Amino acid sequence: MNDQLFFLLAMAAYMLVIVLIGVFTAKRANKNSDEFFIGGRRLGPWVAAMSAEASDMSGWLLMGLPGVAYFTGVADAFWTAFGLALGTYINWLIVAKRLRKYSVVAGNAITVPDFLSQRFKEKYKIILVIASLFILVFFTVYGRFVLCDGRKAVLRPLRL
Repeated sequence: MNDQLFFLLAMAAYMLVIVLIGVFTAKRANKNSDEFFIGGRRLGPWVAAMSAEASDMSGWLLMGLPGVAYFTGVADAFWTAFGLALGTYINWLIVAKRLRKYSVVAGNAITVPDFLSQRFKEKYKIILVIASLFILVFFTVYGRFVLCDGRKAVLRPLRL
């Protein structure tokens, strides 16, 4: 059996397993929003941590960190990765357990703005709206910044 045929068979088997997992879990995940967004709160700490880190690190690890290494050198990229890893660890050490526990107590909140709104028992959902706008505005602005020459970041106009 040549290498190309073996590679194609391995890829086909992998895709089949992924599709079967999706079909198997689709019925459970579509029961309600708790099942869809957070797995019905049945995920263990390692699964939840790996899922959060995979979605958190996918963009900066594949695009941002090589960009930092290209513009500023490998040493800066190392310290950037080290700082992000340390910050992630401290976040999980201090914030994650409490947030998980209190999100259930506050009323099964799924998102952080929802947790804040339920935690302070708001009637008009003002904290929810402010937190959502804060996330929307600042992540939009953050996404528009690009590193120019390693010394400063500038806001480039959006071109359609």
